[in-house]
Amino acid sequence: MADVLIFGAGQVAEVIWHYLAHESEHRPVGFSVDAEYLTTDELCGLPVVPFERATESFPPEACSIFVAMSYRKLNTLRAAKLAQAEALGYRAISYVSPRASVAEGFVAQPNTFIMEHNTVQPFVQIGRDTILWSGNHIGHHSTIGENVFISSHVVISGGVSVGDNSFIGVNATLRDNIRIGSHNIIGAGALILKNTEDHAVFPGQGTEPAAVRSDRLRD
Repeated sequence: MADVLIFGAGQVAEVIWHYLAHESEHRPVGFSVDAEYLTTDELCGLPVVPFERATESFPPEACSIFVAMSYRKLNTLRAAKLAQAEALGYRAISYVSPRASVAEGFVAQPNTFIMEHNTVQPFVQIGRDTILWSGNHIGHHSTIGENVFISSHVVISGGVSVGDNSFIGVNATLRDNIRIGSHNIIGAGALILKNTEDHAVFPGQGTEPAAVRSDRLRD
């Protein structure tokens, strides 16, 4: 069992703590945030310490780390904090839920987190510092870059390449054998059928409300 310091103190960090505490061989021992964002000294029953002094309470030789940050600024904030933690000597863990379906031979890279009900088919490669929320399908021979965030119930078909620092929203679908550029934002429910350029944005299209009110509908 490895002791793990979690960087972050928001909702993502709390969710990461839950999985590590209840479904992994790791043991969360504390949280850390930059001093300017420190608003509490305890979270989930564990101490919260300023990152500037984290090595005093949780020395890297005795403790690993997971950087539990969201996709803000296309995952660049999380990637930068991971690099800072590694420069201090911390080793970043990875996590694959026991309730995920992952092909034999898959190797999770540092600071990668794969939640329940993900399907990762054979010959898939997923880069470091990538988070797969619950319920996604990653098709065979696909390659997911570094510093990527895939939300929930995304379908990535076979042979797809997803560029670094991209975000893919809930229920998006990517057809087979296409290349998604780096730093893409693919919105909820988007359907991508061809290659995309770097820094492309595909907004999700929301369903418009009907003209009739619900209390005027017939039973």
